[in-house]
Amino acid sequence: MSCTKVRKVQGNDCFQRINFLYQISKQTVEINPALSSHYGNLIINLAKKNVLKIHPDIKRQICKKCKCVLNNKSSTVKLRTKNKSKYIQKICKTCGTRKNFPADKNKDYKVWLEKPDGVIEVIKAAE
Repeated sequence: MSCTKVRKVQGNDCFQRINFLYQISKQTVEINPALSSHYGNLIINLAKKNVLKIHPDIKRQICKKCKCVLNNKSSTVKLRTKNKSKYIQKICKTCGTRKNFPADKNKDYKVWLEKPDGVIEVIKAAE
């Protein structure tokens, strides 16, 4: 008889709510950008209130100024170069804010969560 210890993740219900709000925000961005930015604002406030880190993939897709989700219809994506380094620039169509992300192949840039040192333990949800 194997005894597996199931750990309860702190803030699991908040992560589920953030995921739900993110999905709704993605669906409503084309129809009503103001409603999408309201949901994005709820995501940010919920994470701050519960002291949770939003996953970088989600964080990259939320505009810092208007909190609207940046997808192909709500933003313009351009590839730029500056001082021999390439970066991707997303421009929000709602407020005009620009976000830059490194895109060099020769530089080994990774988000902290993608590095081996960033992950200490992987916790799987109990089924």
